[in-house]
Amino acid sequence: MTQPSSRLRALVVGSGYRVRNAFLPALSLQNSHVEIVGIHSRTYANARAAGERWGVEAIEDPRSLRPGDIDLALVSVTVTNNLAVLKSLAHLAPGAALVIDTPGVGRLDDLGRLALFRRWKQIRVGEDFMNMPQYRLVGDAIRSGALGEVSRVSMSQMGYRYHALALARSWLGLLPPSSARSQRIPGGVNISYRFKGGKVGEVNEPYRQGEGSFAVTGAKTTLTGHPMGNEIRDAPGARLVRLEGGAGLTGFAIDGLETPTTIGLPYHATLAAMGLDDDSEFNLLRIDGLSQVISSLWNADPVNSRYHLEDAVADNLVSFAARGIPWVPAAAIRLRGAGR
Repeated sequence: MTQPSSRLRALVVGSGYRVRNAFLPALSLQNSHVEIVGIHSRTYANARAAGERWGVEAIEDPRSLRPGDIDLALVSVTVTNNLAVLKSLAHLAPGAALVIDTPGVGRLDDLGRLALFRRWKQIRVGEDFMNMPQYRLVGDAIRSGALGEVSRVSMSQMGYRYHALALARSWLGLLPPSSARSQRIPGGVNISYRFKGGKVGEVNEPYRQGEGSFAVTGAKTTLTGHPMGNEIRDAPGARLVRLEGGAGLTGFAIDGLETPTTIGLPYHATLAAMGLDDDSEFNLLRIDGLSQVISSLWNADPVNSRYHLEDAVADNLVSFAARGIPWVPAAAIRLRGAGR
């Protein structure tokens, strides 16, 4: 999908927390590119309530829409209901794009029905965690070569399940894991993923939203940081830092590199003023990330265009297996259609 000459017509499916506090706000940020033509939910009253504050019409039955009526469907329902929803939207799929919440498929017996997804012209996975602006900035620094070849990504108490694996992979060129070794600890599991070329991704729990730390080890330097850019004392090498102004958080920067590296938050004040049920700083940054996923349908994007549905499903399966099995041959869980 190239840069739209007119606004894309979007249908939102779902009415729960994620739709109200992520998908609808993220779409509002792309208002110049996307027009929400309707919202559908299994319970019509819930769809009407979710869409009311955004001026979006509730649609009782998506079968009332004809092929060509929409350019984009965004689905955020419980993962076990995804296939039923996609069946109800199948007549709209040809020529339209799909954005679906992670991980796409949640049951093993659903893997044989991935053809339902492949009817759509384009698919994006709503993996907003790895698209949070501070993590995009780290990814930009890695791809610029500022750290040298990266050999290890470590996360301590800041990554969880398949979201953590997706983030680690995004910083390692989306390499798929070849194996996973785990150790159960009080309150969680520590997992070490191995990748081609001896690269390592470590995820140490327990997870604490917006807390913890990460380290990306490159041949030239190590980049460390708190997930919200807070200070980490005595951190070696380059560091992720917060940028703040009179209204609070304005962006992130990486100190300690030869070339200054920053990312602004043009949507942050707008999101903060929306009065969302979840207006935490963490959630506002996730919405920014989801907006990035959506805009990757027409803007060049080094990660989302290559992170396929099959990647998200495999990451879910591998991370789930690693939580219960001490060693997992992750390479055997790759799916046809996944990235490199």
